[in-house]
Amino acid sequence: MTDSLTTNIKHLLTALVLQGVHDFVVSPGSRTTPVALLLAEMQQVRNDVRVTVDVDERSAAFFALGIAKTMHQPVALLATSGTATGNYLPAIMEASISHIPLIALTTDRPQELQQIGAPQTVHQENLYGEHTKAFTTISVQDDHEDVTDYIDYRVQELVGLTMTKPAGPIQINLPLRKPLMPMLGEAWPTVATQQILVGQQRMSWQNVQALAALLRKPKAMMLLGPDEIGWDIDKFKQLAAHYQLPVLADVLSNFRPSEYAISGIDSLLAADVIKDELKPEIVIRFGGTPVSAKVTAWLRDAKIPVVQIGQEHAGHDHARHAHTTVIADADAVVADLLAEPGVKKSTFLEQWQKVSATLLNLVAKMDDQSAEYQIPAALANLPENGQLFIANSMPIRDMDNYYVPNHPVRIAANRGANGIDGTISSAFGMAMTGKPTTLLTGDLTLFHDMNGLMLSHQAHAPLTIVVVNNQGGGIFSFLPQASAKAYFEPMFGTPLPIVIERVARLYDAEYKQVDDLNTLYELVHRPATRLRIIEVKSNREQNVIAHDKLTQAIKEALL
Repeated sequence: MTDSLTTNIKHLLTALVLQGVHDFVVSPGSRTTPVALLLAEMQQVRNDVRVTVDVDERSAAFFALGIAKTMHQPVALLATSGTATGNYLPAIMEASISHIPLIALTTDRPQELQQIGAPQTVHQENLYGEHTKAFTTISVQDDHEDVTDYIDYRVQELVGLTMTKPAGPIQINLPLRKPLMPMLGEAWPTVATQQILVGQQRMSWQNVQALAALLRKPKAMMLLGPDEIGWDIDKFKQLAAHYQLPVLADVLSNFRPSEYAISGIDSLLAADVIKDELKPEIVIRFGGTPVSAKVTAWLRDAKIPVVQIGQEHAGHDHARHAHTTVIADADAVVADLLAEPGVKKSTFLEQWQKVSATLLNLVAKMDDQSAEYQIPAALANLPENGQLFIANSMPIRDMDNYYVPNHPVRIAANRGANGIDGTISSAFGMAMTGKPTTLLTGDLTLFHDMNGLMLSHQAHAPLTIVVVNNQGGGIFSFLPQASAKAYFEPMFGTPLPIVIERVARLYDAEYKQVDDLNTLYELVHRPATRLRIIEVKSNREQNVIAHDKLTQAIKEALL
């Protein structure tokens, strides 16, 4: 039995690597024993395998999510049986909505221990339900050559499925019975690589010509949402230049900086300063759901035709407005459009550029240095080749409105389900590229994933964390429940008695509190050499007042 256990797990792990799985994140437990030990051995005998141990399963799953999101390649998770596997669910949900290829290897108790009260045994078959693209159980201890052949074929097929657009997570459940010790030090098998071709669907030539004609209209515009697939952003910039398009560039599109990028659309809509001459005739839309909650509603209410393009988001317009949906590879569509005749000059572009510049200049001139909307300008000075992970709630909203980096910065966030789960862990996953990485977060999100801070030691990845400490959930101060003064603080404000400096000390992090944003501007330019936490203190009530003043100033400047 031990021979088949060892052989089949080796085949399973080799099949994963052959299809592009190079990162494995392990949360050890008794039932993971054979897989974990063979993974450790595999890392020693191959130079294309990296294993990271994270003892907290929820943190591990979001860490793997961050790696897969940044590197655009599948990442495998390994958990022991029981509730450990349930802790993967939040990250699996995010991966499903954001189209991230995660592979959950859930070790399980064998069939003879199921549903009879055996300890550490829960129902794990298809545990994540519709949040995964596929589920399978593999009995690696069955001693038959067909089982080994099946593993070689099925595992490679499943990895291909994770990467087939729209990408997404899968679960492989591995029931294991004792004895669990594999045979170490034996030769590793040769597994035949299965050719899995992920096709690129292109538009017909006639449809490309029709779309190009729409983009040559005098008031054409592009809406570029979050980049989930690692598209060729330089080609999108060429497309904007080719057709002279103003681009409503989401902060997560990675389109900024660009002379064609229009920042602050959410603020402009909140101030109600977009005049009729600025309304487009046609909008071509790429990417995920925009951070701005107002932009899709504006397009719908103004009855502006939208052509939505991509294989990941067909039919995913929560405003239920898209005029035309094109199910095709985004990069292929852009390449085809660049081959068509373009536009030399656009008055419409110049009008939008003027509005965007006015907004950003106005923000820079506002003298309230305590306002959180000033933080984006302070983070514009990240290192060249830097990366930025942005937490949800207020940070992502202010960054979407006002962030224009001094040079291209790779930006990501967990905007599928928009939760605050595992944010620190995902940022560490992003840092595994080895590039200088910064996380912008609030204090409540930091608290929610404090266990993730241990990854600074387990993953050996330097990370700068900028914490906006406004004592609780800052976003709720902008919502209607803030008017329920008697109940707001305990139910929504949720101030936490956390001293950030003590948190930094607990995880052996470098700590700095900054009182002026010019200091933050200088600090973030220096890449971290270990975990570094920079605290920026803020006041929720004063921040609401400052944002209201900014909105009024926008109205006065642009109406």
